[in-house]
Amino acid sequence: MWVDVFSSHSDTTEAEDNHVDAQIRLMLGRYAGQIDKVEVYLLTDEDMVQASPQYHCTIRVGLKGFQAIEVKEVAGKASDAINACAHRAKRYVKRALRFTG
Repeated sequence: MWVDVFSSHSDTTEAEDNHVDAQIRLMLGRYAGQIDKVEVYLLTDEDMVQASPQYHCTIRVGLKGFQAIEVKEVAGKASDAINACAHRAKRYVKRALRFTG
């Protein structure tokens, strides 16, 4: 299973990227044989009105022989957005594979 992490932060560290990779592998590792590629997008919405930024996480899972699954979550902390999105991706992948097999 190939995991690509894209971020609007140009200063993300290797440790942050490794954390995202580990979280995705933890959530989707059971289905690694049916997954081609996982793309994780983490964007920050820093609006002048808000006191703190909002983090938008999108995970796109390419299933072998099926249409890609895409899930999105928004949270006040990057880790919360990633975790919630990874959990949702797991549910969608499980559902897609259960209904097709």
